[in-house]
Amino acid sequence: MFPFVTGIICVGGDGVVNEVLNGLLGRDDLKEALQLPIGIVPAGSDNSLVWSVLGIRDPVSAATALAKGGFTPIDVFAVKWIQAGVTHFGLTASYCGFVADVLQLSENFRLQLGPFRYVIAGILKFLSLPQYKFEVDYLSPEKNPNLESPIEKCHGQLSDDSKVKSGTYMDSSTGDNWVTMKGEFLGILVCNHFCKPAQGLFSPVVAPKAQHDDGSLDLILVHGSGRLRLFCFFVAYQFCWHLLLPFVEYVKVKQVNVRPVGSTHSGCGVDGELLQAEGQPEWQCSLLPVQGRLLGRHPRT
Repeated sequence: MFPFVTGIICVGGDGVVNEVLNGLLGRDDLKEALQLPIGIVPAGSDNSLVWSVLGIRDPVSAATALAKGGFTPIDVFAVKWIQAGVTHFGLTASYCGFVADVLQLSENFRLQLGPFRYVIAGILKFLSLPQYKFEVDYLSPEKNPNLESPIEKCHGQLSDDSKVKSGTYMDSSTGDNWVTMKGEFLGILVCNHFCKPAQGLFSPVVAPKAQHDDGSLDLILVHGSGRLRLFCFFVAYQFCWHLLLPFVEYVKVKQVNVRPVGSTHSGCGVDGELLQAEGQPEWQCSLLPVQGRLLGRHPRT
């Protein structure tokens, strides 16, 4: 319990907020911890959360919003490694493929380059681009509007009753259809909000249909492989045209299961933090049934 604490202010980027979130949700009184509001003063390499949800890009505006008060509800998702039984929570996005590899490589340049390290790491990984193969299952809200994940299960018992088969299959716990696909993907992104980068001139939106409190996640699948296709995607993304590309799939989901195939790198990024497990683990991303709260409100609300 938190008898004398009414909120936590994080000064940093998405990674700092993520560390605080996981510290709170690692407690036994998880439901109470979720109700403790988190304030954000952007001062990190990536400040997508506060910019996308609250419309704040600088510390002065953040301090003003905190002083004005108010709360903004936000969905919280859990990423669980099935075999390892490890769960990590997030507020922004989880992803694998090219972006996760760039995140891993960028750590080598953190001290020397700061936020610019992502550009250098992206160029280097682009020049040595591997093939990424995954098997992906997802369940859309329309197919299962009543899907729930009891909050107690998020400490190590998120449902793993289903066995994967080719095509589509029936989930034994809900009886609903899952969509299953297997192949090459340049990237798999699961977004909890718009995911606008705070840096840059245009600040393009990754998931334009996403809402931070709509009870669903937004899945973006970039099919295929090769530098030309990846280049086309990032050029289109700068102008928010990436969803018009024929090899990009966008769908609202309640849950996503991802399994690396073959020698594909098993790392998964969550809110700018790279998480890894041994072997070729399956990871599962789903929403908690209870929302968290951010301190402050968007200027337009």
